[in-house]
Amino acid sequence: MSRRRFVAGLLSAGAAALAGCAGDRDGEWDPTIDGEEPTIPRGGEATVTVEATDAGGFSFRPPPGGITLGLSASEREVTPSPDSGADSYPPRWFWSGRTSVTVRVPIAVGESTEPGEYQYGVTVYPDADSERSVRESFPITVADG
Repeated sequence: MSRRRFVAGLLSAGAAALAGCAGDRDGEWDPTIDGEEPTIPRGGEATVTVEATDAGGFSFRPPPGGITLGLSASEREVTPSPDSGADSYPPRWFWSGRTSVTVRVPIAVGESTEPGEYQYGVTVYPDADSERSVRESFPITVADG
């Protein structure tokens, strides 16, 4: 009889553990995000590369005043190509499974932008439906041109 209770207890504990895993769609999610930190003269432009691992979604955050990101389809390079996207500014891109992503975009600094340090930022999501995200910011140094 005690053997039956032991086996029943093991099965119950195993089922509860599996149910907990199935309920957490994001699972163990720990992306890494690495971005370039350019120095750009006033009125100048540079291309930055941002790499993210374990990404199901990716977006830039709106840049600070005086700095623009080249996010149109003809300016940006997103590898691998996203499976879907959200029509927003900045746009958001999604993949059907988590993957390593590389995004290259031009960053332009306006002529009247004061020299100093500014930030551009990105957000990575585990998938298109998740409310979880990881945000990272990287410096842009604006030099007196």
